Amino acid sequence: MPNSIPNDIYQYSLHSAYTAGLQTGGPPVAFLTDHGTYGYGFFADGTTMLQVDRIAYTFSSSGKATKAAQDAQLPFVMVCVFQPERRLGVDGMFGNMTTLRDMFKTGEGQKVNVPLPFAVRGAFSKVKTKEGEWKNVQGTIFGFAVPKWASGVSGGWDGEEANGLRCAFLSGDKGTGGTVKDFECVTGSFLEFAKMGRFHLGMPFGAEAAEFERMELE
Repeated sequence: MPNSIPNDIYQYSLHSAYTAGLQTGGPPVAFLTDHGTYGYGFFADGTTMLQVDRIAYTFSSSGKATKAAQDAQLPFVMVCVFQPERRLGVDGMFGNMTTLRDMFKTGEGQKVNVPLPFAVRGAFSKVKTKEGEWKNVQGTIFGFAVPKWASGVSGGWDGEEANGLRCAFLSGDKGTGGTVKDFECVTGSFLEFAKMGRFHLGMPFGAEAAEFERMELE
C-alpha cells in the first residue's frame, strides 16, 4: 500500500459485505497504526472499535472502554491520519447530531460529496450511545460523515439513526464510550473536519473471500 498521507481514508471491506454476513477475519488492530491515527470499525464479535491518537479502544455492552488487543481482527474498519482543515465552535452551525448532519449537508461541508473524517471535542451535556448515556462529560467523538451515494461502501444510512454519521465517543478519562446515537455540546466544544484525500479500499481474500462466496446471492 502507498504511504499514508493526511486525510487519506483506508477502508477494509464494504459495509454491504459486512451487513450481508462477512464478519470474520480482517486486519488486526496492530495494523491500524501503519495507516491511521484515528479510525472507526467493528470487531468480529460486533462490538465497535474507536481509534483515538493511534490507540484502538473497544466498548462493553455497558459502555466500559478498554484498549483493544493488538491481534483482534476487524472485518470492517475505516482509518486515516486525521489532520483537520477546518474548526468551528459549538456556537456556530452545530451542537448536536441533527445540526451536525445539517451542517455537512448545507453548511461548511456542502461542497464536499465524499466521506469526511471529523471530530467533536470538549464538554457535552449529554452523549447518548448504543451502550449507554452519559451527562456532563468531557471527551472526543470521532467518525466519518458518509454521503448517501456511498452507503453501500462505507455505511451510515441503515438502521434507526440513518443520518450518514458513523462515529463513536471516548470519555476524557478513557474509561467509557460507545457508538454515538446523539449528543449535545456545551459552549467551548468544537468541531474539526477535513476533506478526504485519496480513498484506499482493501477487500477480503483467501479464506475470508471463500466464506463470502458460499453465501446465497439473490
